[in-house]
Amino acid sequence: MKVIFLEDVPGTADAGEVKDVKNGFARNYLLPRQLAARATINELQRMNSIQKTAQKNRLKVTQDMTKVAEAMEGIQVSIEAKIGPTGRLFGSVTSRHIAEAINLETGRDLDHRNVLIGDSLHELGDYPISIRLYRDVVAHVSVSVIPEGGAEVEEKPSVEEDAAPETPEETPEEEVASEPEPTNEESEEK
Repeated sequence: MKVIFLEDVPGTADAGEVKDVKNGFARNYLLPRQLAARATINELQRMNSIQKTAQKNRLKVTQDMTKVAEAMEGIQVSIEAKIGPTGRLFGSVTSRHIAEAINLETGRDLDHRNVLIGDSLHELGDYPISIRLYRDVVAHVSVSVIPEGGAEVEEKPSVEEDAAPETPEETPEEEVASEPEPTNEESEEK
């Protein structure tokens, strides 16, 4: 079905674009939510005004999100995680954990899909994280993964300490069982 998009639909089309989409997608999603309209002659004549309105809306949203990004820039967020004796995390810190921590810190409703971390965090430390707020608007925050409850990490023994041979402690002579010395009779028989 050929439709003209009335609003931006991320991943599909921008407002004012004419595209062929699957019939079910158009009938069940786009048309009921008024995100698109059938591409009739009347709608195609409106295309120019739809594009101008959408461009103004994008510019306004971009300006608003740029202000939000400037306010979020450089925020330091701490996330507590359970750790093992070696310092590795039990599980991992995901984009959901980071989004929740930023939501608590800033009071904004941030979707976890906007947190750009690539792969989950599996170790303690500080990590620079990018947050996509809108199209080309990105904020950079710092996330610190710290041990839960302030637990300290036991350091692993170094390789040199493990490789050192253990010397047996000398035992007192009394404890050492020695063979009884042969008596005169036994030594004469041999």
